Amino acid sequence: MPSLPTPFNDALSHRFAQILYQCLETVGSTKGALYLSIKGEEGFRLVSHYGFPRLVPPPESLTMEHPLVKWVHRERRIFAVNNAAQFPELSVLIQGSETPRLLITPIYDKGNWIGFLVQRDRVRGEGYDVNRDEAPTVAICQDIVEAVREFRFVFTSGSSNDSPSPTDGLHVPPIPEPMMEEVTAIPVTVPHSDSMIPPVAPVQEFSPGMMLEGFVSSPEGEGSFSPLSRSGVFISRNLDEPTVMVPSPAQTGQSMVESVPLRPGMFLPEQRTFFWEAASLLMSIVPLAAVALWMDEPQELRPILTYSRLPLAAELKQQILAHATYHITRVEEKDLRILTKSEWMEEGPLRGIFQTYLPVVLMEEGGGQDLMLLFRLEEKPFNEREQTCIQQVARMLGFHLQEGRLHEQYHRAFLSVAHRILSTVEGGAPTLRSHSLNTAKLARNFAVRLELPSHEVEAVSIAAILHDVGTLLLDPAVMAKPELTPDDLARIRTHPVLASTFLKDFRFPFDVLRIIRHHHERWDGTGYPDGLKGEEIPIGSRIICIIEAFEVMSSGNSYKSPKASREILEELRNEASAQFDPALVSDFIDYLASKARRPD
Repeated sequence: MPSLPTPFNDALSHRFAQILYQCLETVGSTKGALYLSIKGEEGFRLVSHYGFPRLVPPPESLTMEHPLVKWVHRERRIFAVNNAAQFPELSVLIQGSETPRLLITPIYDKGNWIGFLVQRDRVRGEGYDVNRDEAPTVAICQDIVEAVREFRFVFTSGSSNDSPSPTDGLHVPPIPEPMMEEVTAIPVTVPHSDSMIPPVAPVQEFSPGMMLEGFVSSPEGEGSFSPLSRSGVFISRNLDEPTVMVPSPAQTGQSMVESVPLRPGMFLPEQRTFFWEAASLLMSIVPLAAVALWMDEPQELRPILTYSRLPLAAELKQQILAHATYHITRVEEKDLRILTKSEWMEEGPLRGIFQTYLPVVLMEEGGGQDLMLLFRLEEKPFNEREQTCIQQVARMLGFHLQEGRLHEQYHRAFLSVAHRILSTVEGGAPTLRSHSLNTAKLARNFAVRLELPSHEVEAVSIAAILHDVGTLLLDPAVMAKPELTPDDLARIRTHPVLASTFLKDFRFPFDVLRIIRHHHERWDGTGYPDGLKGEEIPIGSRIICIIEAFEVMSSGNSYKSPKASREILEELRNEASAQFDPALVSDFIDYLASKARRPD
């Protein structure tokens, strides 16, 4: 390694060398070089390196105009080049190798670009993979930043009398608490959607919240569950889903004219995935520590989605909640929860304090105003170029959220129609409406829990609410019998085919008719009407088969009295691999347990 003139000393040179050798130990790079910006010098100086051929070492300094420096500045984040010989900008780093491979990482401290780390030629000739190699490289760069802070802390003393002790020299001063000062949000107008329809007033007679709300622990003890009464409202506290009273739009001054309870809300898997991808894209363009999203729903309290590279420590999550409620005045911090995703879950949590944040309001057609928050650990304002990039990604995200709201409007409209249809037949089939609604709500929630694609969630929801409409085409006298003959049973078993035939002209956009037709098939192949077996049965039909059995056993019908919750769970377990999909039975019991467990 070349000698390092003042202001470097042996201890600091040794520290950099130790850190740099981690590239070999944790990433597998056979060569490494560290360039840093030195106060009073232009460009970057080589402060440590290993593994390069003695006759062709990396250059001792690089100016700001050097093509390599310009490339690193342009990328602004870690990048891999596994065919480096094709790029003349990299020629100063690849001498002595026929197939050079490079991983280059810019290093920032409090938003300032202080240097970059070069890794070259992984062991056994393997190429670099950013997804695999970024996490350990980020940890190495953090160690470099700590060493730089230590170096500057020791050598900026006014005199020898002011010099800190060795213990003090290793201490990085704590980051001060952030100011909760007012930050003006950037409004972003979401592109117009040709498929959007004017918002309609909610149907007062029906909403999804009127369906089955959940399950509570029964007096029989842990692991037992009972269905709720139709008049009760249960919120699973272990899921942090409180009901919050918020002012309605009709409000004057401090006087609340009306209070509207917010239902616990949730995101479909595709909604979450789209946000994760949008947040990852933002982080690849703009240096960020975390990105959060709040969806403004008038009747729901959805969690705050939060994305970060490293898992967030509790204090950072708390800060996100504080900043969110600063801009969301209609809810309190205690009523919000955070749903997080981190790229490197195996790494230690990111700690500290967010020093800079930027709120962005997504102005959607129809009145929706969602809030996106972008956070930095560094005290570095977002410049004009960064804000332009953020607005472009925000418009894409807002468009997707807008389309999702339209999809939900269609879903609620269909449920309202189905509810009205079922209500008209209550005299002839008094239990059909409640059974169908309960089955539909539970089937939809379970499908979401399984993270099925949104089209399959919708197909299950629609099929579940209509799965028994075929019974309306049967002789009411047969349906009213207290005891059924074999011929009566044979007639009743035609109801799945009758339902799919009756609904064939509805032109559902999903595979609803097939799910309805096969919801009485059995896993062992002895079901009806077609004797399908195992995974030949649509997954939506398998879900409804379990949910309907659970609902009937819980509520009872004209032929059977309700069963105790322990009996229900035992019946589900006994019929796994016979009547029911065994994997779905296990998932469903876990789902019930998650809904029933509540903290003291």
